[in-house]
Amino acid sequence: MVCGTRDGHRRRARGGLAMALLAALAVPAASPARADQDFNLIAFSSLAVIGAGMIGDHLRGNDLWAEGPEEPFRITIGAGAHNVRLDNETDKGNETVSMFRLEARLPYKLWRFTPITGVEVTDRGAVYGYGGFMLDVFFGERFLISPNAAVGYYSEGDGRDLGYPLEFRTGLEAAYQFDHGGRLGVAYHHISNAELSDRNPGIETLTLNYALPLDLLFE
Repeated sequence: MVCGTRDGHRRRARGGLAMALLAALAVPAASPARADQDFNLIAFSSLAVIGAGMIGDHLRGNDLWAEGPEEPFRITIGAGAHNVRLDNETDKGNETVSMFRLEARLPYKLWRFTPITGVEVTDRGAVYGYGGFMLDVFFGERFLISPNAAVGYYSEGDGRDLGYPLEFRTGLEAAYQFDHGGRLGVAYHHISNAELSDRNPGIETLTLNYALPLDLLFE
């Protein structure tokens, strides 16, 4: 009975973590209709990916509440475009600019969630530092899609004013995993302040990422 009770507590905790990510994906989108569409696309796609992964685990007879596999500490480097989908607003900084991302994917799991923390910098001096979680859903042994959600601090520099320092980020990364554990992928994210300010334009980013296991650097 004690073991059963503990298992029940663990299952409820893991279910709570799953619901936390789903809640993060349900953060209100930016107010313009175009931004709503981008946010909804990411949210519904994430839910579809998670649902497909759970159905696949069930059909294979896997325990849906089992802990995720151990993963190495990965350092992710990404480069791409910031504010890739322009809206009709004429505010300063409403342009597509280049960006760079440096992200740490920590080597432990909260159930199946990988904690992440990182920073994004644009060529206009805008900086976004964030922390959150990602959930890897494998389709086969190599290809995976990772819904993720984060919250962080945004400083516009000479870039676009997003309306509030606190900004939420939701997104998807589709990647291929190599034998050594490295991953090459493409990520699409939506960033907005969830209506914490009267101004909430919302922006999207598109990046090419490479996640390298840290231990490979010291072999």
